[in-house]
Amino acid sequence: SFTWCMGGITFFLFLVEIVTGVMLMFYYRPTADRAYQDMLDLRNVASMGILRELHRWGAHAMVIAVWLHMYRVFLTGSYKPPREFNWVVGVILLMLTLLLSFTGYLLPWDQLAIWAITVGTNMARAAPLLGHEGPGASLLTIDGIDLITSSSDARFGLLGARQVGEIALNRFYVLHCVAIPLGAALLSAIHFWRVRKDGGISGPL
Repeated sequence: SFTWCMGGITFFLFLVEIVTGVMLMFYYRPTADRAYQDMLDLRNVASMGILRELHRWGAHAMVIAVWLHMYRVFLTGSYKPPREFNWVVGVILLMLTLLLSFTGYLLPWDQLAIWAITVGTNMARAAPLLGHEGPGASLLTIDGIDLITSSSDARFGLLGARQVGEIALNRFYVLHCVAIPLGAALLSAIHFWRVRKDGGISGPL
């Protein structure tokens, strides 16, 4: 159909990620000395590697599906009144999907993951108002004391330290497994409710 069923596929993949993610939690330990070996065991031993691959490829497919869903919504003008609120919810869900992918990237604790997260979190230093190197950070001062510094900006908040280490691994693990999925589940419920309230799935222009 004209919707390509991408909204439903995205939600199905989200459920796949939840189920496989919970199962992976039985095997994975988010510590600097065990995370990489646990990832190797999940790839080579546990469930013949199928469980980890389902989770990994499901995550890639979910990112693609949510982009295609947003593309379809844009093409059919479904972001226009009275559906503009649901469009905003959808954009936030897109951001949460990308954040799920980003936070999950560190968990294998290999060189690729560590350097990718290093580059990604370094960009947070330049975030407007939130990064100590970003525009507007110098405006946030009280009696000459900077509120945003290298030890209180967005990058430090993500890593819990000045560089990628075990504290960052634990923070990304909690964000990936608890905080972001709960937020995505809540917004998904609101998203589906608004679709029904706005008269069902929108048609083509």
